[in-house]
Parts: sequence; C-alpha cells; structure tokens
Amino acid sequence: MQERTILIIVGVVLVLAAFSPLIFMKNDNEYNYNDFKIQKIPTGWATWAYKGSQPYYLQLRHDPKTLENISIDSDIRSLILSKNVLGITIDPNLTSLSVIGAIDIANILGRRLGLYNIQVIGGTTEFANDATQVFNCSDVAQDVNIILLKLGGKTEVYLEDGCIIVEGETQEDITRSADRLVYQILDVMK
Repeated sequence: MQERTILIIVGVVLVLAAFSPLIFMKNDNEYNYNDFKIQKIPTGWATWAYKGSQPYYLQLRHDPKTLENISIDSDIRSLILSKNVLGITIDPNLTSLSVIGAIDIANILGRRLGLYNIQVIGGTTEFANDATQVFNCSDVAQDVNIILLKLGGKTEVYLEDGCIIVEGETQEDITRSADRLVYQILDVMK
C-alpha cells in the first residue's frame, strides 16, 4: 500500500514536471506594451485602441519592441492632432514599400476609421501624373500639417521648420519610422 502511494506521488510529480515548461513558456506572438496588447498576425502586428468606449482594431507591419531604437520628436503628436488637414507626401520614384508607410499613417489618422477624423491628402514631392497632387514641406500652413516620407542617412521621425519628416535609411526603414509615428500618436509608445 505504501509503495503504491509513493508510486502515485512520484508519477504525479513527474507529470507536473513534464508539463511545467508549457505553463511557463512565453508566447513570442503576443505581449503587453504600455497597457496595450500587441499580437502577431499574418500581415504584421495588431493592437486595440479605444476612443471613449469604441474599440478600434489596428494593424501595422512592425511591433513596438522593434521600433524602440527610432527616435521621435515629442512635439509631433500634439502638432498632428492640432490641425484638421494632413498632407502626406513622398518621392514618386520610391517603390510601393515606402507607400505602405504613408498608407499606415493615413489609415490611422484619416476619416476611414473615425479614430482621429483628420482629412488626409496623399501626394508626391514632384509631378508623377495628372491625378496626383504635388506638395512639399513648404506647404505647411496654419491649418495644414505635412508629413514627408523620405530616404536619408538616419531612421527617425523629426520636425524641420514645422514639417514632419519620416525618414529611413532604406525603404523598409521608412515603414518602420511610419509605424513608430503611429504608435506615438496612439500613445502605445512614449
């Protein structure tokens, strides 16, 4: 009888030991970041944002942890939210990869979701075709913000004479800087 009890106890301990890694394993596809749940999805990463009690499911290409090394001017969030019109402009010679960064910004800030309801206008820095508006940082106005996505020597988001520059060393880095900007506006990142 005592041998049977000891065998049962040993068996239970062995079963618990075998399953303990499953209990304590971290899920690399999901984590909390500044009280936001970040989840890996097939197209990138997703999180929930709220405006009042209204939830918004938001999808971006990059997660916040991989963007922590990208610096951003702390005044940009309040500047963007202080104006009702936002022009996003890009060099027409860049590929669609850079355009994805512009689309991510427009989707979150624009009227499509209703989260921020800013009128977003897309354009290029020089003539591309008759249907595309041309504007640059010189078009910043009292009621209009301009975001310029560009290739450069660094990967960061900064202000230059009132114009918001989303810069990347590569076109993939432009999308990373754009996502960093979006996370800043959503208050996911500080």
